[in-house]
Amino acid sequence: MLRRLIVAAALCAGVAWSGNAAAQADSFPNNTVKIVVPTAPGGPLDVLGRLITPRLRQIWGQSVIIENRPGGALMIGANAVAKASPDGYTLLLSNDGPITINPNLYKKMPYDPKKELAPVTNVVDAPFVLVVNAAVPAKSVAEFVALAKSTPGKINFASGGNTSRLAAELFRLSAGIEVVNVPYNGSGQAILGVVGGEVHMMIDGITSSLPHVMSGKLRALGVGTQSRLKELPDIPTVAETIPGYIGKTWLGLFAPAGTPRDIVDKIQASIAKVLQEPELRERLVALGMYPVANAPSEFAAFLDADTRQWERVIRDAKIERLE
Repeated sequence: MLRRLIVAAALCAGVAWSGNAAAQADSFPNNTVKIVVPTAPGGPLDVLGRLITPRLRQIWGQSVIIENRPGGALMIGANAVAKASPDGYTLLLSNDGPITINPNLYKKMPYDPKKELAPVTNVVDAPFVLVVNAAVPAKSVAEFVALAKSTPGKINFASGGNTSRLAAELFRLSAGIEVVNVPYNGSGQAILGVVGGEVHMMIDGITSSLPHVMSGKLRALGVGTQSRLKELPDIPTVAETIPGYIGKTWLGLFAPAGTPRDIVDKIQASIAKVLQEPELRERLVALGMYPVANAPSEFAAFLDADTRQWERVIRDAKIERLE
C-alpha cells in the first residue's frame, strides 16, 4: 500500500512538473529578453543580433535587447550567460570561439560550454574564402599549393583571430604545406596586410574580402563550402582541390543549461520563423551569412564534431595552449 502511494505521488509530481513546464513555455516571454553578444558593437555577431531582435519583438510582443559584453576572447559574455538564471530571459549569441575553440586552446576557462550552456540553434553559417595578394602568381588552389610546396616556409598567411588562424592551419595540414602565421590585431588589419603585400594569403570572411577581390587587390582562389555558392559561381570551392576541406564560422544561440526544453524549443521555432523572411534572408546572404536554424539536438551534435575538429587541428598544428 505504501509503495502504491509513493508511486502515485511521484506520478502526480511528474504530471504537475510537466504541466508547469508547459505553462512556462506558453507564457514565455512575459518580460524583456536579453541577448548577450560577447563582442563590441559593429562586428558580425552584433550586426546579426540587431537584425533579428526587432523581428523577435514582433513575434513575442516583448522587448528584446542586445547587451555587448566584449573581452576575454569572448569568454566574458559567454560566462555571464552560463551563470545566468536558466529561464530563457538571458541568451548568448556566439561564434565558435568561446564554445568549440577555446576549450581546446585555453588551459583554464571560467565555464564549461558543454555543461553550462544549452544549444538552441545555429542561426547562420558564415563561409570563408581563401584569398591571396594580387602579386602572388598562383591562380588556383592547386597552383598555390604547388607554390607553397616549392618554397616551404617562405609563404605566410595573415590571421585576425583564433577562428581565421585555425581555418588556415586546417588548410595547411590538409594540403601538406609549410606556411607561416602572421598574427594581426583583428580581421580588418589582417586583410589590409594581405592587400598591402605584407603577407601572401588569408582565409577570411567573404564579406570583408569581396570588395578587395572586386577591386583587383586580392584574388579569390576558393570558398570554404561543400559546393559552390550560387552568388559566386565563378569561385571554386577549396574542396574541389582538397577533398573534405570546409572553412567557415557559425553564429549560434545558446541558453543557460537547465533552461526548460519547451522554452528552448519555442526560442528555436521563433528564430526559424524570423529566418524565413525573404527580405532578411537576402540581407544576411549579402553579408556572407547563410541561414540555418537547425534543431537544438542537431546543433548539439554539430558542436561536438566542431570541438573534436579544433582539438585535432590545435594538436596537429602544435599550437601551445594559453593560460
